[in-house]
Amino acid sequence: MKKEKKIGMLLVLVVIVLLGVVFYLKPKTEKNASVEAIDMAINPDNGDEAIDWSLYTNQSYTLTKSITITESGTYNLTGTIADGLIKIDTTGVVKLVLDNVTIENSKGPAIFVANAEDVVINLVDGSTNTLSDGTNYEGYASDEVGVIFSHDDLTFEGNGTLIIQANLEDGIVSKDDLKFVNGNYEITSLDDGIRGSDSVYIVDGEFTIKGSGDGIKSTNDTDSSKGFILIDDGTFKIDALSDGIESVSKCLISNGDFNITTGDGSQITSQDNNWGFWNQNIKTSDTPSAKGIKAQDNLVIENGTLVIDSADDAIHSNNYVGIKNGEITIKAGDDGIHADNELIIDDGIIKIQKSYEGLEAAKMTINNGQIEVNASDDGINVAGGNDSSALNRKGANNFTTATNNVLTINAGEIYVNSQGDGIDINGSGYINGGNITVDGPTDNGNGALDYDGSLVVNGGALIAGGSSGMVQSTSSNSQVYSVLLNFTSTLGIDDKVTITDENNETIITYESLKNFSSLLVVSPYFVKNKTYTVKINNQNWTTFTISSITTTVGETANMGGNGPRQPGGNQLRR
Repeated sequence: MKKEKKIGMLLVLVVIVLLGVVFYLKPKTEKNASVEAIDMAINPDNGDEAIDWSLYTNQSYTLTKSITITESGTYNLTGTIADGLIKIDTTGVVKLVLDNVTIENSKGPAIFVANAEDVVINLVDGSTNTLSDGTNYEGYASDEVGVIFSHDDLTFEGNGTLIIQANLEDGIVSKDDLKFVNGNYEITSLDDGIRGSDSVYIVDGEFTIKGSGDGIKSTNDTDSSKGFILIDDGTFKIDALSDGIESVSKCLISNGDFNITTGDGSQITSQDNNWGFWNQNIKTSDTPSAKGIKAQDNLVIENGTLVIDSADDAIHSNNYVGIKNGEITIKAGDDGIHADNELIIDDGIIKIQKSYEGLEAAKMTINNGQIEVNASDDGINVAGGNDSSALNRKGANNFTTATNNVLTINAGEIYVNSQGDGIDINGSGYINGGNITVDGPTDNGNGALDYDGSLVVNGGALIAGGSSGMVQSTSSNSQVYSVLLNFTSTLGIDDKVTITDENNETIITYESLKNFSSLLVVSPYFVKNKTYTVKINNQNWTTFTISSITTTVGETANMGGNGPRQPGGNQLRR
């Protein structure tokens, strides 16, 4: 009995040792990150919903001149104030019901909330309300500027239309929380369209904003729980010389339809000498910035449809960016999507049609999605870039001081077209799944792949074509076999490369509309000790046998070329 017990214990020890060996030998991969892991704790102010308006008086007025409201209640308003305003100065709650109201004030705001607990502005269904301010204010502090200006919580509701012409600076301003439940808003401003200090919370609505400053922004940077922007839904057309949407804290976009243009669009890029002068002649004191959506803290976009044409970065955060579902189309004068810390893409359709660098972060995780990147420098960039072009470049971004610079790709259909490095990792990378195609650079100063540490492929498929001057294969501790083809001459626009197995089954087909002299192919259909044939334009070029995880055919040609590229010509056997 004692002997059997000893044998049993010995078997257990053997199993433990074997498991330890397997664990030790298994290639290291980064811990999976997801958008859900990003801290997006936001507490919107819904105090307006708790107000029982039946407890307060309900009065009706036809406007002909300025009025001052000092008592709580509901005020049903119609009519016109030719040169004056509605002023609210009370310790209670006030609801303004606007039914075809027109207010012009040559000396200040059209609606001014000096003091209140809560103010709600209701836009009567079917009504059109028009408000404008003056070019010079009299009797107001320097920061009390806005067609609608409130020192306290301000909420908009109702399905009517509000047209705002801001002749001095901002359209709608709240020094506290600013909320939109629904409604149709048409705002033209000489500075910001919508500005909330503690928060901007949009439940729904239609917004057309044209301004020389920011489209929508928050400003309270002294309280970590404030200064956020939360958008649940809505339709947005924003044309701003500065940022389209700027949050001084966190920004969460859950749904919606967005069309954002900043700084006159992406026609002038950050490589041009005259880039960055889009808002020099306006009143804003902000640092020149023309980003599509910007957050000083975490930024998450879930669902929705976004079309962004920005002079600066299209989507930018000084911390984390998370993308989950939805469809995003980008043209950027600088980077497509940038995160100082980490970029996480869970799913969705992302089309970066134009950028300096496409996806850029100190750390990046792609869990799934259909992603297309076109970049004049690096396509996917982890904490680096083309040093010669990025040095002292006007649009250059700083990264965090973290040293764990890692790219992790778990799944997705990814296409990269770059003039700089296709995938540039100033650290290490892990490809665990997905189908990736890179049409890389034609000059020998860049490579389709460029990494400092290791690039471990545990799953998925990869085709990377480009110049051969700085060509790199995958790391030897990968789990998927690869072959690096170095051609004896430059191939280009009309050339097709095919790799077939011993049964003449096609492993990959690569057709580039760009010159290339090297081609890296990583495929789960490569098998050790099997022989494969490389064909160029259907003619046999060479054969090779997979002898190790990384196989190289031919020597570096050190040749390059030029030419544009459109995605869709390459096929990987799935």
